Parts: sequence; C-alpha cells; structure tokens
Amino acid sequence: MAVISKLNTLVDLAREKSSDRRRTLLREVTDLFFEETPERDSAVSGRFDDVLSALAEQTAVDAREELSQRFSGTPLAPRGLVLKLAQDAIEVAGPMLSQSSVLSEDDLLSIAEKSGQDHLKAMSKRDAVSERLSDTIVRRGDDETVATLISNDGAQLSRETYETVSERAENSEVLQGPLVKRKDTPNDILADMMLTVRNHLRDHIMERFDSVDPAIIDQAMAVSKARLAARLQQDKAVEEAQKFVRSMAMRKKLDGALLARLLREGDSVKCHVVFAEMTGVDYIAAKRALEQDSIDPLALICKSAGFDKALFVTLAVLRHKNSDDAFRDARELGQLYDKVTADDAARAMRFWRMRRDMAA
Repeated sequence: MAVISKLNTLVDLAREKSSDRRRTLLREVTDLFFEETPERDSAVSGRFDDVLSALAEQTAVDAREELSQRFSGTPLAPRGLVLKLAQDAIEVAGPMLSQSSVLSEDDLLSIAEKSGQDHLKAMSKRDAVSERLSDTIVRRGDDETVATLISNDGAQLSRETYETVSERAENSEVLQGPLVKRKDTPNDILADMMLTVRNHLRDHIMERFDSVDPAIIDQAMAVSKARLAARLQQDKAVEEAQKFVRSMAMRKKLDGALLARLLREGDSVKCHVVFAEMTGVDYIAAKRALEQDSIDPLALICKSAGFDKALFVTLAVLRHKNSDDAFRDARELGQLYDKVTADDAARAMRFWRMRRDMAA
C-alpha cells in the first residue's frame, strides 16, 4: 500500500489553486504511475485513474497533451483516463486515438460516430483498423480522411467499403492515388478506375495487371460486370436509351453525327449509351469518359474505336460546351489525339471490352 500512501500525499498537495502547481502535481503522479505501474483493474490502478482524471480536468490543453503522449503507448494506462483524453481536443486526443491499445473497437466506434474529421483521421492512422471501424470512417469521413485510411496498410476494408470508396474516387483525385497504390485493392475495382485516373496511375494499374494470371483477370471482370448490372438494373432511362440505340442501329444511323447531336442537345443518357455501343465499352465507362475533367480517357476510347480526329475534337469540345475556351482549345486537343498511339489505346481498353463481352 506504499504506492497508495504516496499517491494520497500528492493528492493532499493539490489543494493549491496554482495552475503551475497542478501541472507539476500531474507530472509527479504520472511519474509515480510509471515507477510503480499497477496491475490492470487493481485497486491501485483505479485510484490512479481517479486522481489523474481529476487532475487532467484542471490543467491546460498542453499539459493534457503531454499526459496523452505519455500514456498512449502503455497497455496498462488507466482506462477512464484514456477514454477521457481520447474525446478531448484533437491535440490531446490524437496520440490516444492513433496509438492506444486500451481503446476497444467499441470505444473507437462510439468516438467515431460523434467526432469530427481530425479525430477520424487520427483513428485512420492506427497500426490496425478493423473492418467495422473502417466502414464508419468511410461513411463519416471526408475525402482527406478516407485517403488517410486507404493509405494505411494496417486498415482492413470490406468489399462494400472498397466499392463505396471507388465510387467516390470517380470524382475525387484525392482518393484515386491511395486506392490505386493500395496492395490489396481488388482487380475489378482497379479495372473500373482505369478510365477515371490520370495517366501515371493508369500506367500503375496496367503494370500490376501485366503480372496477374489471365484467369484472375477474367474472374475480376465477371465481378465487375455483376456490379455494373446491379447499378444499372433500376435505371429506366438507360433501358429506354438502349431501345433507342437498337432502333438507330437498324436504320444505320448509329454514327458520329448522331453522337455529336445528342451531346449538343444535352441528352446525356442516350449519348452515353450510343458512345458505349460505338466504342465497345460499357455504359459506366462511357459516362465517365464524357463527363470527367480529364480528357485522357476520352482520347483513349476514341482512338481505340478508330474515331477520326475531327470527331474526337468535336466530342471533347461539346462535352464542355459552356466553356469560353473550348473552341480555342480545339487545336491543342487535336495535337493531343495525334500523340495517342493505337497500341496504347488498345492496351488500356482491353479490360473494359472484356467486361462488356461478359455482359453481352
């Protein structure tokens, strides 16, 4: 009981109202804990928990930050203190949320449901992040927070979480890099992203696919096809557009002029379906190529389909028809198209065509 006696003596000294004295006392109690570390859930540990928690409430943020840093790495840290610090200001909470093994999964889930982005980001940096916690972070986190999670190899991600992040990545470059570079990102997710990401990331995907067994790629495309079908199943507009395409094909009017007219008139769903039919990619790929800011995917698809430069430039200009610089950029767009080789386009497109063939 010598430790309890010494601890009580220190607590008696806490009657001074000086903030400096309270800070010193907090440090002395902390030193005593590490000198005579009590067993977990013992009476001594409980007494330390009460004293440290009470003193922490009476000290400034920087003192609590120091306290958090000291206790974040020990598995015997008083649980009540850890929970209190983990829900404090981020300067205090950060070390606990990112390192403490005292926090259970349920503790972290509870904090994640009511915390801001800084706290979620700190949890995303833990050596191990469970699937449940990852799901919550992705659901509540902004793109910067989710990118931190995806960049952490110790984070476990469910299939549903991968699909959620990949859909968000369609319009977020912040998410694209971490998702493409993550070692266990599913192959079909990567295939979906090839028409979304910048050239250097697309090259990274193709290099990874070069070392994958073709049978595994076939399986990935089947999964991708099933997910695509599920996404389109309830889209009546797409179904009507597909009927329109069949009608135009029978009348031999499925050509560049029709495509340009639909894009000019703003009939986006029909335009996407026509573009998909003419190029051999699926609807999602066609939609991404015609809507996203990067011009590279559109150039790859058009080159692979054998579109002439004039049609590519027309599509590239019309998709951003409200831009004042669109027509001034036509010459530059033509030069870009000339630089895309047929071999590069074919290599990039073979995965979408494989998925399209499976869907057919």
